[in-house]
Formats: sequence, C-alpha cells, structure tokens
Amino acid sequence: MTAVTSMAMTPPPRLFWRRAVAFFVDTVVFYSILMLLALPLQAVTGWNLGFYIGQSTTCEATTDSPLIREVETEWPLADGETRINQICINASIGMQQRFFISTVTKISDGTTSNRSVSIGIDQDGKAIPLDISATSTASNILLQLLFLALFVLASAKITAMGRRTPGKALLFLRITNAAGTMPSLKQCLAREFWKFLPSCLLGIAVTVHAAQNLPGLSTLASGEFADVIRAARDMQVPDFSTLLTVDVVASLLGALWWFGPFIVWRGQTIYDRLAGCIVVRSNEGVTW
Repeated sequence: MTAVTSMAMTPPPRLFWRRAVAFFVDTVVFYSILMLLALPLQAVTGWNLGFYIGQSTTCEATTDSPLIREVETEWPLADGETRINQICINASIGMQQRFFISTVTKISDGTTSNRSVSIGIDQDGKAIPLDISATSTASNILLQLLFLALFVLASAKITAMGRRTPGKALLFLRITNAAGTMPSLKQCLAREFWKFLPSCLLGIAVTVHAAQNLPGLSTLASGEFADVIRAARDMQVPDFSTLLTVDVVASLLGALWWFGPFIVWRGQTIYDRLAGCIVVRSNEGVTW
C-alpha cells in the first residue's frame, strides 16, 4: 500500500526540453509546408508574401540611371569624396526586386568610410516611393497574423482529432485535458490562442511604434526618393533606445509567460491551465 501511495503522489515531469524541441520541430515543419504552398502563388501573382529561397544579389555599376541626377543634386560630393552608382537585383524563387544604390566613399587620414542610399526601382529605372503609410503597416501585421492563425488552427485541429503534431510525436508527447482524455477543439483553440496572445500584442505594439515614432522614419513624410536621399545625406539614424527598452522588458515578460510556470508547475504552462490541458509523455511510436 505504501509503494502504491508513493507512486500516486509522484509529481508529473516538467518536460521542459522535450516541449521546447517539439515546438521548434512543429514550427519548422509548418513553415516549410506553408512556404512550399506560398511560393507558386508568389511567383504567379508577384505578391511579396515574405518567403525568400535561394536568394542572390547581383550589382552592376550604372551611369545612365534616371536617378543619378537627383542624387547628385540632393547630395553633392564634398572634398575627398567619390561616388559609385549601381543597379542591384535581389532574386529568389518566385520574386525579383530591383534597387538603385548610390554609395559615397570618403578617405580621410587613411580611414575609409562609406554612406549609401538605396530605393526600389521599376522596370524603367524609376524610383518606387517607400510605402510608410498606416495601410502598409497594417497589411504587414495582418500578413504575420494570418500565418500565425493558420499555425494555430492546424495545431488545434490535429490535437482535437486525437493525433499529435510532428514535434510532439517525435518527442513522445501528447496533450490531454484534466481528466486525461482527448481535449475538445474548443480547448485546443483556447490553448493555442493564449499561448501566442502576448507575443502578438507585443509585435503589433512594436511595429506600430516603429512606423510612427522612430526619428529618421517619421521624417520621410512622402516616401519619395528625395526624402530618402536627404535622410542618408544628413545621417538621420533612427533612435532605437525605446525599442531596445521595450525588447528587454518583453523578454523578461516572455520568460515569465513561457518558462516561469515550469519552476512551479509540472507539465503545465499558464496557457495550459487556462485551457484546462496538460502535456504528458506518450508511449506511442512516431505516428501522427
């Protein structure tokens, strides 16, 4: 009787490293599949979905770009400075982007320094104004949230069907509810929602702050090439101190949210408890 009671009171394992590796594997597998599906769409439509495979950059010096005169007018050379203008092409599967880059080099007391300005160009070599509008910021956020939502739905659906994600299968883990049975789809969705909510809120806040308040970006009122040239000429470097502070605070809060519970609880994180789930070892083989 004593032996049985002792076994029953044994606390569940923390499973910290297993869960960390399983999450990494799931992320790699999901985004690999997503990338394979998105690349053909990116190639056919020309939409930039943020996937770059086999990326390469080639540059050639140019003397006949329609942007050279604008650069020379807005940024005249000082004594000891030289300039080289180039057309560069960033190519990857399904995407190709052209850029005009003007680099100013100065040699002083044996020290060489370089400053450059660049902007995307169309097939005619004309500048494509930077899109720094609220709409552009919102679309970038929505694209990231869309990919995350697909990941959440896929993970929740797999778990609710009684199966396991590839990472959990490889690490012999399974999600159950408090009763030790298969969790419902509602529980699985709630678990994934609470898991990523803090990261989503932080990412949105940082993106909006960077677009609206960073010196050097906010001065590019129109996004036109002349504004970009003046910012590079006057070395209007953004002040990242606020973002660095936010990043440090976010890292501490993230550690508490993702890793802190393992110090106190075993087999559960905050989002596990909120959804009424627990992660346990599984004796089944690698099947999903």
